[in-house]
Amino acid sequence: MKTFTFENKHILVTGAGGGLGSAFIRILIELGAQLVISDRSPEITERLQSRYAGHNRIIAVPADLSVPGEAGKLAETALTELGHIDVLINNAGIGYHALMEEVVEDRMREIYEINTFSPIALARALMPSMRRRGAGMVINILSCAGFIPTPTTGIYGASKAAFSTMARTLRLEVAPAGIRVFNFYPGPIATSFNTNALRESERSGVYACGSNCADPDQIAGKIVAAVSGKEGDFWLDLHSKWIALTGTIWPSLSDRRLSRLRDYAISHRQGQKPPDERRWQLWQIETSIACNLNCIMCPWKEERKRHLMTGDMSEEVWQALRPHLPETASVDFTGGGEPLLHPKLAAWIRDASQAGCRTGFLTNGIILSHERSLEFIDSGVDWIGFSVDGATADVYEQIRKGSDFEALCRNIAAVAALRTGKKPRILINFVLLPHNIDQLEKIVMLAAELGVDQINFKQCDVIRGEHGRDYGLFASKETREIRRFQKILGRARHLARKKRIETNAFSFVPDELPVCAQDPRSSLFVGHDGWVSPCINLAMGGSSSFLGKEVDIPMVQYGRLPEQDLMAIWNTDSCRLVRENFERRSRVYNAVLGRQSFEPSLIKLNEALAAARKAMPEPPAGCQSCHYLYDI
Repeated sequence: MKTFTFENKHILVTGAGGGLGSAFIRILIELGAQLVISDRSPEITERLQSRYAGHNRIIAVPADLSVPGEAGKLAETALTELGHIDVLINNAGIGYHALMEEVVEDRMREIYEINTFSPIALARALMPSMRRRGAGMVINILSCAGFIPTPTTGIYGASKAAFSTMARTLRLEVAPAGIRVFNFYPGPIATSFNTNALRESERSGVYACGSNCADPDQIAGKIVAAVSGKEGDFWLDLHSKWIALTGTIWPSLSDRRLSRLRDYAISHRQGQKPPDERRWQLWQIETSIACNLNCIMCPWKEERKRHLMTGDMSEEVWQALRPHLPETASVDFTGGGEPLLHPKLAAWIRDASQAGCRTGFLTNGIILSHERSLEFIDSGVDWIGFSVDGATADVYEQIRKGSDFEALCRNIAAVAALRTGKKPRILINFVLLPHNIDQLEKIVMLAAELGVDQINFKQCDVIRGEHGRDYGLFASKETREIRRFQKILGRARHLARKKRIETNAFSFVPDELPVCAQDPRSSLFVGHDGWVSPCINLAMGGSSSFLGKEVDIPMVQYGRLPEQDLMAIWNTDSCRLVRENFERRSRVYNAVLGRQSFEPSLIKLNEALAAARKAMPEPPAGCQSCHYLYDI
């Protein structure tokens, strides 16, 4: 195919006042094109005309594409001014942030008019001229939001999904006439798009594709370069492509990943940064290493002995963290001990909640009184997890030595009765062990009776010395016994769906991930003594077992609070190297996935995942022997 040149081409650019539109104009001027540029605001159009007054190749035309019929008038004006249009760049678009139940019908129609109807109307109006010339090009700017049910962007995403389907159909239909249609999914771009978005109830915008925004000049340059090749769909951000792929093929995984954004969108308003724009996605705060129980699989028994007299986090450590809460999306007040033993737990949760953080903690629940339950609910806590590793008193109390099954059940039911709606969300963490594997359906029935919202089926995945050894039900490869476990778990999860209880579960065999769920690129573990580490597993190193092999987990500590500032700790070489390693792994993983076919097939998806895993560099020391990185 002959290389396409923009020199002396007649081009219509909509949305010219935005960051990407301005980038298109700058590049096309340099390439010698003649432009009609348009924006909905007459004031912006006048500024554009003034800005480019020295360029006799630019004509600025105001056109409010939210008004039916304006697209046709704009096309007619462009044809009158330039005689014909060689290239249409459908760049105009507007965001809208509202929960579906908040959507205002007039605004919904406005969004569709700008994002869906007008770009297609422009293309239709210019088609006869392009057909007569036997040539023409349409460049459509689309969005991955059209593939993902992102909370607060349902209408925007739907408008882009409709446009995407129309644009791809148009490409197929007009190809015989010599007209080429290019559809671009650029991913996040550093523009004022979100600032200018419409919104209801002061909703902060959340975006599934994140906020790692690309430079608009870079995106515009890629688009201009790409149209010299074959027409088609182009994903300029591989992370966005992967999220869109999972949203299409694996919707349950997509929904789980989006649940944190959903919870934020429901409870927060404009003025606080949404989770994906905050520096840290997660802090795990070990409020206490002490514990009131003696559980058979606990890996931290020796660590607890060393800190017997200083087991609680100090106020000084929390005060060193507090100024950074607005840059943190989620705070989990759980570590190696029992959080309820710390007297300041509710106050610290309140601090984090008021800063816009999602908050919660995991407890054995035995010492949770009625008064403290009210205190936690009043603090704004988003979730409370209870460790319940048995569905009957005999099994549970054999595992959680020193506990009281009946008291625990009463405390869980009391929290469910005290809360308003579904906040805080009530979770059960159920560690799969030889003692309880046959009680999975029973724990689902108990959860339904107690008012629990979610059950997390976990493996006994952390081992230190002899503590936790031989309790795991996973293996390096699938066996007959593993298949039996999988069937038991499958039946329990099926029952949970009937009871409308969400479930989450780890694998029984290793499946290497680019980065674990903790994701040290954007998370920290802060021990009760102020030491900052990538995660609890690396915060307390020592001898361990990994898939039948004896290993030694190194202790990784970035620095200590309050002696050092948190940002100084975050920028230490040790912290940076861990982040960069996982960033490389993710980049390679996503790059390999991005080159795969977008065919909606589970076979193709598994082939792509296997190729991506093989291409990744080695993880950091310690992570190579961590069950979490292998989804166990």
